[in-house]
Amino acid sequence: MTCKNLIGTFMCICPPGMQRRPDGEGCMDLNECRAKPGICKNGRCINTVGSYRCECNDGFEPSSTGTECIDNRKGFCFTEVLQTMCQQSSTNRNTVTKSECCCNAGRGWGSQCELCPLPGTVQYKKMCPLGPGYTTDGRDINECQVLPDLCKNGQCINSIGSFRCHCNVGYKADFTSTSCVDVDECSLSPKPCNFLCKNTEGSYLCSCPRGYSLQPDGKTCKDLDECSTKQHNCQFLCVNTIGGFNCKCPNGFTQHQTACIDNNECTGQNSVCGSRASCVNTPGSFNCECSKGFSLDSTGIECEDVDECNNNHRCQHGCQNMLGGYRCGCPQGYVQHYQWNQCVDENECQSGTVCGSASCYNTLGSFKCVCPSGFDFEQNAGGCQDVNECSTGTSPCIYGCSNTDGGYLCGCPGGFFRAGQGHCVSGSGFPGQLVDGDEDDSLSPEACYECKINGGGKNGRHRRSTDENELNQVLVSMASVDTQASIPMNLSLTSLLNKEPLLELLPALEPLEHHVRYIITHGNTDEHFRLVERRDGKSVLRLGKRPPQPGSYRLEITSLPLFGPRRLHQLEEQHDYDYLQGEIGDALRIKLHIHLH
Repeated sequence: MTCKNLIGTFMCICPPGMQRRPDGEGCMDLNECRAKPGICKNGRCINTVGSYRCECNDGFEPSSTGTECIDNRKGFCFTEVLQTMCQQSSTNRNTVTKSECCCNAGRGWGSQCELCPLPGTVQYKKMCPLGPGYTTDGRDINECQVLPDLCKNGQCINSIGSFRCHCNVGYKADFTSTSCVDVDECSLSPKPCNFLCKNTEGSYLCSCPRGYSLQPDGKTCKDLDECSTKQHNCQFLCVNTIGGFNCKCPNGFTQHQTACIDNNECTGQNSVCGSRASCVNTPGSFNCECSKGFSLDSTGIECEDVDECNNNHRCQHGCQNMLGGYRCGCPQGYVQHYQWNQCVDENECQSGTVCGSASCYNTLGSFKCVCPSGFDFEQNAGGCQDVNECSTGTSPCIYGCSNTDGGYLCGCPGGFFRAGQGHCVSGSGFPGQLVDGDEDDSLSPEACYECKINGGGKNGRHRRSTDENELNQVLVSMASVDTQASIPMNLSLTSLLNKEPLLELLPALEPLEHHVRYIITHGNTDEHFRLVERRDGKSVLRLGKRPPQPGSYRLEITSLPLFGPRRLHQLEEQHDYDYLQGEIGDALRIKLHIHLH
């Protein structure tokens, strides 16, 4: 107990934990456990002389003075609390005491999410009497272990009552040195990049403008040769420049941005190729194409006439050069084609007068005047004139010849009748009225129609006489039978049994002599009749080996020309390829109606 002097008196002062006695005399112990309710929170208060001490519950320990129970429980510290919920993502999963959590940057602690008192409050000052960075019992808090992600992008270094951050390259500590912030290298001086700089988290990137390429050091830029690296879009020529490139076009083209547009030299009013050539535009240039008959001169843009007559003109009858062409001379009978440079046949028949009354047939280089058979073309007479076949030295007839308009008729020996053109027929049963009424009435069936030198002889055939001056007249008949009708013959079997002929046949045309055969084609199935060819050229119809009975019989007799291939070829070479079609007359075909009694 101490004594304090007062004005006119004094006062006894008791030390802490003691109180004045009621009588004022002396000091006595103060029972703090009763005087201060709630003392020794989280424990039990035990009074002592002049003081007290706390016996703490499990998880709590006495302070250094023994007058408090310090919370020594371990739990998770949360730096983020949403309403009353602690966020699991805000803890580093290290267990610490509540004061280590709440006297730092913690907002909640423990499995029950006990909220930390706010700084400045009585509760905070009581839990953290020494302020942030110290526990309730005054121990330094290792913030680097308590707080999650402290000093991100750096290294946390603990200090007494606090901590500091040692930041990684590219980061710097903030003004509190408790966090690392990115360094904007692009704002530094000098700048780390020669051209373009882009800041990144913890670093930076250098880039180059268009037309440059970044060098291996990652900072400097060098001009990009777009032409050699083929990083251009020029259509033709590429010229590199600092930081870019230029496109160029060859002659004959116009530049349009990166493209080259062809100059059409052929669109001008005045043609670059002149009047004798056509202009053909080509990419970057043009060509002159000369018209036919012209060729380009040494300049390549002017056309000059080609002298085709000095070259391979193919003219067989002379050549005349012309501007742009040439003309060939043509032989007689040919004319120059109006379009093509060649000789074509002249159609002389177009005039319609060259042959007169004859038919005109154009030929290659000439023409022919053609007359009907039996006529010849005579230019002086202006047309076709009848040919007198009988007056020529080679008369076609064996016996007698009678000229007709466009033809001729061959006569027959006396006693024979003309049967068609070129055949003679005779028979004892022929009546006189069978003579064809178309013949000239002035002619007798048997008359001296034509007198021939050296005629006569057997059967009227040609035979040289012993006296060459002797004139023998040959009796020639021009009478004819109608071969279209059936010829009736009335004969006696008695006379025929003596081998008398029923009918005699012989040719009247020279080409048929010894080159014709007469055959029975119908009516002789029983072989009652037969045709026999004699040496003198006659063919006679006789009774067969099986003589017929009296009665009527109908026979048909036909002539058949006989020419071997060799003889036919000789005749065609001497005359014409269709010689036999007109020179052997008509084939004989007669029908006999024989009545035997």
